Amino acid sequence: MDILTLIIALSSVMWYLIQRGKDEIWGKLSFSKWITIGVSAVFAFALVFSFNLDLILACGLVKATTIAGKIMTGLVLMSGSSAVAEIIERVKGK
Repeated sequence: MDILTLIIALSSVMWYLIQRGKDEIWGKLSFSKWITIGVSAVFAFALVFSFNLDLILACGLVKATTIAGKIMTGLVLMSGSSAVAEIIERVKGK
């Protein structure tokens, strides 16, 4: 499986689960925005380090996985699945 496809798939599943949690568990709280940010950070970095995801490597900009690439990938995953799709489209030149 292509690493870019894996990143998009995991991001989509992650944000689906976060949205469900927000709707059913913490959405009515006054600080729900902060809970969403925290949950997305934990979830994103867990996925990045579990699956060894590196968006910079996947785009062909470096030859090996780096910690900086993993951190950037985690931050991109935190920002949402639409951000991941937009970055990949721009890199591919669409």
